[in-house]
Amino acid sequence: MTGIVLAGGRSIRMGKDKASLELSEQTLLSRVVQTVSLVCPEVIIAGGEQSLADGFGPDVRWVSDQPGSVGPLAGVTAGLQAARHDACLVVACDMPFLTPALLSHLVDRLETFDAVVPISRGVSQYLHAAYSRSAAPTAQALLRLKARSVHELVVRLRVLHLSEKHCARFDPTGLSCFNMNTPADLALALKLEAHSGSGGATSRRGHSFVHAGGPGDG
Repeated sequence: MTGIVLAGGRSIRMGKDKASLELSEQTLLSRVVQTVSLVCPEVIIAGGEQSLADGFGPDVRWVSDQPGSVGPLAGVTAGLQAARHDACLVVACDMPFLTPALLSHLVDRLETFDAVVPISRGVSQYLHAAYSRSAAPTAQALLRLKARSVHELVVRLRVLHLSEKHCARFDPTGLSCFNMNTPADLALALKLEAHSGSGGATSRRGHSFVHAGGPGDG
């Protein structure tokens, strides 16, 4: 499997680069890459600056968005085109509580689908999903038409949506899809982290989680 971590967003609502924000003395990007690496032997950081991949080792690569392209679709396309494996995970760099069990399950369910998308709080999580590398040509064609949203890609694919009840079997706390778009989201993440006392991304038990946000702004 190839893990694709999107790191090229503008972080407008947060007001600062989300990849470099820290939780438990670890940057969000480092935290996400570390968790994705538990599932995927290859990890691609898509977008942002090339220096983002510094210090991660040979199994983590950086790819740039295509010149002139903007939005999360650009990062997804660049990652899919660069992936060495047919099964790909796509996650945003602002998801500090990813659950390896759910990530693995998304890829396990790809089978004959082009994408497997979980639903969290009633919202389809396109930036916490599994995609087949075969979706790359469709994504590239959409970029040429100036599309920006991953939704434009997903509606053209064979997609399996996983219900919240189904996903809870692998992510009982519901935190895996938590993403940070605003300072308020960061404050909530810090509280959850302090309450857990684990300092890690993979052990979250017994938390009641309410988050009104949908997929990140990139």
